Amino acid sequence: MYPLKPSFAGGELTPALYGRTDLQKYDVGASRLENMIVLRYGGATRRPGFRYVAKTQGGRKARLIPFQYSTEQSYVLEFTEGFVRIFTQGGIVVKDGNPLTIPTEYKEDDLPDIKYTQSADVLFLVHVNHPPMTLTRYGVTEWKLERMDIAGGPFDDPNKKEDVKIGASAVRGDVTLVASVNYFTEDMVGSLIRLGHTMGGQLKAGNPITPLVVRCIPGGTVYVESFGFWNGHFIVEKHDKSTDKWIALQEQHANRTQNYTLNYTNKSDDIIEYRVRSNEFDTSVWANENERQRGYVTIQTFAQDYYGVARITAVNSATSAAATVTRELADTEATNDFSLSAWSAKKGYPQAVSFFEDRLVFAGSRAKPQTYWASQSGDYYNFWVNTPQQDSDAITGTLSGGQMNGIRAIIPFGEMLMLTSGGEYKVGGGNEVFTPTNQKAEPQEYRGINNLTPVVIGGRIVYVQHQGSVIRDLTYSYDVDKYTGDDVSLLAAHLFEGQTIVALAYQQTPNTIVWCVREDGMLLGMTYIKEQDVYAWHKHTTAGKFADVCTISGNREEELWAVVERDGTHYVEQMGSQIRNTAPQEQFYVDSGYVYQGGAKDNLTGLVWLSGKDVSVLVDGNVLQELRVDSDGVLKLPKKFSKITVGLPYESVVQTMPIEFSAQDGSYMGRKKRVSRMTILFRDTRGGFYGVGEKRLDAIKWRSTEKYDNPIELYSGKRHVVIPGASYEDTVYLTIKQVDPLPLTILSIVPEVEAGG
Repeated sequence: MYPLKPSFAGGELTPALYGRTDLQKYDVGASRLENMIVLRYGGATRRPGFRYVAKTQGGRKARLIPFQYSTEQSYVLEFTEGFVRIFTQGGIVVKDGNPLTIPTEYKEDDLPDIKYTQSADVLFLVHVNHPPMTLTRYGVTEWKLERMDIAGGPFDDPNKKEDVKIGASAVRGDVTLVASVNYFTEDMVGSLIRLGHTMGGQLKAGNPITPLVVRCIPGGTVYVESFGFWNGHFIVEKHDKSTDKWIALQEQHANRTQNYTLNYTNKSDDIIEYRVRSNEFDTSVWANENERQRGYVTIQTFAQDYYGVARITAVNSATSAAATVTRELADTEATNDFSLSAWSAKKGYPQAVSFFEDRLVFAGSRAKPQTYWASQSGDYYNFWVNTPQQDSDAITGTLSGGQMNGIRAIIPFGEMLMLTSGGEYKVGGGNEVFTPTNQKAEPQEYRGINNLTPVVIGGRIVYVQHQGSVIRDLTYSYDVDKYTGDDVSLLAAHLFEGQTIVALAYQQTPNTIVWCVREDGMLLGMTYIKEQDVYAWHKHTTAGKFADVCTISGNREEELWAVVERDGTHYVEQMGSQIRNTAPQEQFYVDSGYVYQGGAKDNLTGLVWLSGKDVSVLVDGNVLQELRVDSDGVLKLPKKFSKITVGLPYESVVQTMPIEFSAQDGSYMGRKKRVSRMTILFRDTRGGFYGVGEKRLDAIKWRSTEKYDNPIELYSGKRHVVIPGASYEDTVYLTIKQVDPLPLTILSIVPEVEAGG
């Protein structure tokens, strides 16, 4: 029998499926794929090694966040406790001879829960324990991290207690806020407070030599009218705050009975003062006429609610606080119409952020886990709501659900997908624009996510279910008219049982792989091409523990970066290229690796991160065995070489599913069988071992026509191999292993199976 193993497009399958020979994925699955990647067309190739980049700041735990200005300009941000460092083009950004370091307020425990979104050169960062921050790039070595300067909100629910009032000592500048009861607490420092008053009224004068002044709210209208009999003129002016001068708007003259009705609209965003004044407004000449016809002028605005804003800068006592006015107050009088910021140290800050329809959207604070806040349209730092409300105003909404499961992620498609710890919701304006008066939230599924931000793959997302050990996808289904998806980890459930996924990233090119880090330090990859029904899992190990991963755009492919813990110290490392390269000396299959190319030398110095380690070495395309870096970080070589690759070794293993087939009398599962030969279709391969099981593996013999001392070229094609001492067994696995720093790619296997025994 010659059962074909056509590919590995099913990935590593759980042992629970060893009896499911009826599954289509059985024939393209594997019982073990370790340090092997399933290619997008189904073959299995050895994963590249990880290149050493730098020790993390202080060797401490780190979180990697991508900063992607464009496909040509990309960075990796290393967050450690109290610091950010920046990597690009394979190295760390240096300023004045030292790595560029930006101080932060984030603690080590905060790092996994930082969420982010980006607009051009600005990265917006949120964390439930910290105010929203922005990290802005001004140049390769010029970056600034600062608290986001949000104007006009968002605000919490208004005060509902009639006896609780707050007034201010002035309407502009630095003021003192005074409360009618004990109200202010230290956690309010930094919060905005919105104070509401009713503005408007009429001023009247029969001889306006003393100016009549009114204050007009943004969008409001000032009306100036003259009545009766008068002689002379009056001037209407408005105050320019920038110059502290009065600007004439209009001057009117009259003789006896000529009167005027004028109006002026405040088109600014601030309160503006308007006044009427006159040097000559004579009504005495008509004193003998009917007194009711004596001339006068009025200036007025109609009564409207107006809200000013101040930021609390210090708490003096329970009834007094210092503040800086950020939006002019209407009055100093105490009012019970006030509200505080929706976010604070006590209430918590948003834990999710994204963009949608040209709005910056935050969601999920500690106090309001199911509430979202969207900025004004086109103004990401402005959360003001006008009176009366406008379509471009900021938006506040709350998901409706039986449980208060916090919003943990926002994914913008045609609508926003808001994913909570208990379910998934579609939020937006339906078929119309998303506005304060047109917002709809519809539940989709009730799976829930953990605290990792999902990855977007075309029109789908892949996320970790809230328990942390199931990976699902989600996409819109026209059949059921909602977002739905599948458990894409089901067939490889053994890789997740008893584990929690702590990091998630997506590498689009060249092999469209979703990468996950388990809490025990194993790296998992899923080659994901859903339209071809490919979701193939593979596991990856190293001499240490993977702690975090992220991806950024590279020159010809997306780059995978990782934080790896080795012997208690954390390092930043970058996976080598997955793009095919057939030159023997260019192969890179070591971890925490370093590559030297230049004048021939017989030693390498400065390998301090490899001190005392047994290493794998490739020199000018040939393998050197049994070498160690000494305690000073020096690697000594037997002679001089010009291209040296050194790093930690790792094994790559491909093991098939149990070989099963059917005969005329039924299945051969559980009956004796043996494999004495097999044909393997290789691509760009050199070295390696093969066999049945793992007890005895034989080296693959490669014919060499190269000159002495020249490296053996990589091989592509079929190899027919004999398995010495093959015996009859109930269960037969085929194994191919690579231990040297050389490539291995297997496209298919055809075993020669003999029944009986």
